[in-house]
Amino acid sequence: MSIRSGLFLLLAAIALAACSDESSPEASVELRDNVTRLGDTVAAEVGETRIYVSDVEREAAAQGAIAPGDRISTDSDAYSRVLDELIDQRLLAMEAARRGLADTDEARRRLQTARERILGNVLVETAVDESVTEDSIRRMYDEQVRLVELGDEVRARHILVETREAADEIKAQLDEGADFAQLAFDNSIDEATRLDGGDLGYFTSDAMVAPFSTAAYATPVGEISDPFETEFGWHIVKVEDRRAQQRPSFEELRPRIVRFMTFDEIQNLLDDLRDNTEITVRDAPAVSLEGDSGSDDEPVTLEPAPQQQDDAAPEDNAEPAPEE
Repeated sequence: MSIRSGLFLLLAAIALAACSDESSPEASVELRDNVTRLGDTVAAEVGETRIYVSDVEREAAAQGAIAPGDRISTDSDAYSRVLDELIDQRLLAMEAARRGLADTDEARRRLQTARERILGNVLVETAVDESVTEDSIRRMYDEQVRLVELGDEVRARHILVETREAADEIKAQLDEGADFAQLAFDNSIDEATRLDGGDLGYFTSDAMVAPFSTAAYATPVGEISDPFETEFGWHIVKVEDRRAQQRPSFEELRPRIVRFMTFDEIQNLLDDLRDNTEITVRDAPAVSLEGDSGSDDEPVTLEPAPQQQDDAAPEDNAEPAPEE
């Protein structure tokens, strides 16, 4: 099931759960939002129900149209699309309630499951909001950058060709003063760097395959290496610069830190709940994939029916065919 489909089901569950009341038969006929939302704006009225801008923003964030917590422009295509989807879903939920589908056993089971899922998500969001704060993210960043062992970075250009002969010929041209960037543009088979004259930018030794990083770090700044081979072909490297490795910025590491802290908080929450709750997992009945005949006999094997030459069955008193 896609995220969008799952969210639609949850929206239907919320709407139906809001109107389901076993003590009031009329409760399952109408869907109403009687909660006053201070500071919120009504986006649409569907029958006697309301859809708010915050509903649109929550769904847009769930679909990845905006980042969680961001606002959405009411003039955007995403706003119109998501609002239309919520209106359609509200109409379906209202019709389901009108038909009394919310009162069926199947609907009640699904609504209970959806309610548990929603409450669990709210708990997780609350726990993450309380623990993954800007201060905690910054502390994690400071700890991580202190542990990073910084070395040197090299900036280099390279020319990649298929054979040693081609590499030797290009090296001879370079020794005679040919421009490295132009030869890379004319000859290199590395399409990712050829148009930039073979420029690889700055990199660390662990960012490249061993033969390449070894040659690059062994070549002085401004010098050109001899041809060498890697799994990709034959290379010639010119080292443009060398500098101390830069520490990753807070903005670069922040998304990874947030992901790590979020998953860590969820796991800690689940571990704590499991440790403090008695859980008994019972064995499920075995399911046979070979079919069940209702007895302990061997699985039934189906034999092909005997072939008949005619559509009609032979008569019991038919005479045997004469022997030849």
